[in-house]
Amino acid sequence: MKHALLAIAALFALPACSLFNAGKGEEHVAPGYQRIEFAGKKATSAERAACTAAGGEVVPSGKLQWENCVQPYMDAGTACAGNEDCIGECRYEGDAEPGPDMEVTGTCQATDARFGCYTIVEGGKVAHTICVD
Repeated sequence: MKHALLAIAALFALPACSLFNAGKGEEHVAPGYQRIEFAGKKATSAERAACTAAGGEVVPSGKLQWENCVQPYMDAGTACAGNEDCIGECRYEGDAEPGPDMEVTGTCQATDARFGCYTIVEGGKVAHTICVD
């Protein structure tokens, strides 16, 4: 009985921790979304199956070309003012470079891909640009 109660408590605690950490640079947790991570450079057949079952695609990424499971976000393309509005990140997709205090509308990122260059929107303004390779 004691072990069953601990298991039930853990099921409720893990999502709460993820939501608590969402504002600290980590992705928000959405119902039905779970990031698929691979243990090594190449995905095993079981990891590939888990990725595909989650709606993802196995792609080589970054300088080292390690395989990653890239999954689409359900809110992809939705207008946003900051990361709190998205499952992933709120990114600026505009062509023009906005001024430092200029208000902008971002777009919720399409996938959970970590690599590339992108500009983050926070509080309706451009916060910073980062390139990850």
